[in-house]
Amino acid sequence: MKSVNKLTRIATVVISAAVLVSAQGIRIKDVASVSGLEDVQLFGYGLVVGLAGTGDRNQTVFTEQTIVNMLKNMGVELPERHIRVRNVAAVMVTGQLAPFKRKGTKFDVTVSSMGDATSLEGGTLILTPIQGPDGQVYASAQGPLATGGYDLRDRGLTHIKKNHVSVGRIPGGAIVQKEYQFNVLNGDNLAISLHSPDFSSAVSMAQSINTQYGVAGLARATDAATVELDIKRAGGVSPMEFIARVENITFDVASQAKVVINERTGTIVAGGTVRISQVAVTHGGVKVEVVNLPEVIQPLPFALGRTEVVPNPAMVVEEKDAEMVVLDATTTVSDLAQALNSLGVTPRDVIAILQAIKEAGALHANLIIL
Repeated sequence: MKSVNKLTRIATVVISAAVLVSAQGIRIKDVASVSGLEDVQLFGYGLVVGLAGTGDRNQTVFTEQTIVNMLKNMGVELPERHIRVRNVAAVMVTGQLAPFKRKGTKFDVTVSSMGDATSLEGGTLILTPIQGPDGQVYASAQGPLATGGYDLRDRGLTHIKKNHVSVGRIPGGAIVQKEYQFNVLNGDNLAISLHSPDFSSAVSMAQSINTQYGVAGLARATDAATVELDIKRAGGVSPMEFIARVENITFDVASQAKVVINERTGTIVAGGTVRISQVAVTHGGVKVEVVNLPEVIQPLPFALGRTEVVPNPAMVVEEKDAEMVVLDATTTVSDLAQALNSLGVTPRDVIAILQAIKEAGALHANLIIL
């Protein structure tokens, strides 16, 4: 019952938030971005050293080859058969270079094990160049890893593990070596892309921009995700000033009605625009439980027998009384939560009921199951 009460409160909060957003509007910068100013994904191959015997084993051939090549570049010649290092692990380094990151600035990178290392805890990434999709090296990464966990083993008998220790992160571990060039601000035309494409939202955004400037045709929606801007009609302002003003304009965002369900955790999140037609809902269940009621058998008086405990399994069948609730048309998620609360159902039962209502054609929303 407490879980359903939480569901009721969640549904009510979601609906209230949806009404508030519709009244006040949302800033453009919160749901859209300038086209062409996307992050650049970087990756690189490197080595993590300083591990306490938790690195790659000898079967990981590419780790040994990398160590030999690195030492050879440093003037140290060493045959591969002499490599017996368990304190080194081969890793992939990944990160995202944000627009306008200048040379010398830092950003975070993620380090992931490639071989059979059991843990990267306490390791240090040695200097690793990381490149973009075009093959150009844009940054270099180095520094100690933070795994946020541990993996303790005691001769194979005891194993205590917390979090995923074969992946670590280096805050500020990458330094920009080459700036990524963006040419979107050099022309007279700009475009804004919605993160969630929607025809109604795109048209509403264009209308809000034109109303704010008082110029017809300044902004024009070309598709469900793109709104083109003509800077020449903005009164001779610079592109930076124009973007800074446009991204703070508010408009009404239209979204599709959705009910998101996670069956693994029993989580249900519904938007405030979800509507349900008139439908009758009944819920009942049969619980079958096999219990063991041991029976003690005593030997006869003066006999040489022993007292024995004999298992005595029994089956208990419990059937709940089914109740029916009729939901009127235009019922909201809050009304549905209160009705299901009266039935005394759990969140997992609510998932099954919502699926059945969707199949009956009474749930006017997109049901998404994670």
